[in-house]
Amino acid sequence: MNLTPLFFRRSFRLLLAGSMLTVPVLLSGCSSKLPKTEEISGPELEEAEDKLVHFLDQTCVTSVDSDIRLSWKAYGQEKTYPAVLQATAPSFLRLSVIDPLGRPLLLLGSDGETFTLADNNESVGYTGSTELQFIRRFVPSFIPANDLFRWLGGRINGKDMLAVASTRKDAEQPLNWYEIGYPDKTTHLLALNKENQLSRHLVVDQEKEDVLFDAEYSNYSETTADCFWPGPIDISGKELEAEYAIEFEEILGFEAIEEQRFQVKLPPHFTEKKLIDKEE
Repeated sequence: MNLTPLFFRRSFRLLLAGSMLTVPVLLSGCSSKLPKTEEISGPELEEAEDKLVHFLDQTCVTSVDSDIRLSWKAYGQEKTYPAVLQATAPSFLRLSVIDPLGRPLLLLGSDGETFTLADNNESVGYTGSTELQFIRRFVPSFIPANDLFRWLGGRINGKDMLAVASTRKDAEQPLNWYEIGYPDKTTHLLALNKENQLSRHLVVDQEKEDVLFDAEYSNYSETTADCFWPGPIDISGKELEAEYAIEFEEILGFEAIEEQRFQVKLPPHFTEKKLIDKEE
């Protein structure tokens, strides 16, 4: 089956607004701009570099179970839905979206490589690979599946990062900015706030001075590990299909979640449709 606009309108447009396939951008253009920064040196530079090292050395939780609120904005429409999100590192995800009356709309389960989406209104189940071109319009290829949980939790992949190209301070806010390269040749700009929490994570095209992806985090709360967990996450960027946001309203726990929880079994009366990319 080929991907169709009808499927987009009825299902993924509601669901992938902040999950996985998460983690929150306006079609054809985004207001995100490269930050205005200033050079730093001496003790100030050393302190900023030490903060990044400390941030990377923090241990963090590997699972989360939370009531969330999903918001998306695209094609002249804006919607918000309550949902329940369960996720486990590196890329396991279960997302249940309900309507304002508490009725179940969509249930998504994924192991990071494949997914199953149950549309209760249509009694249809969609299955496919998370590498579909359609999925990549919501989660670009420069966000590997193994980094999904990190993006949800306001963390970064420190293992694969190359040398820090520059360390500067924000010209308008109390933030330190770090320019970091990765083996896929993308440039990431990371902003740490005074509490040494990730405030923004940008993926940029330096030559065109375009922000391809911009995740903004705020209102962190304590976890059972050294790290903190973000409240709202707002995401924008030229590489995305819509503007969307996730707000962690009530975190139910950070305990380990069994992998079988992320498997969605379709009821017998559902019609199963396997999604594939259109042939060029």
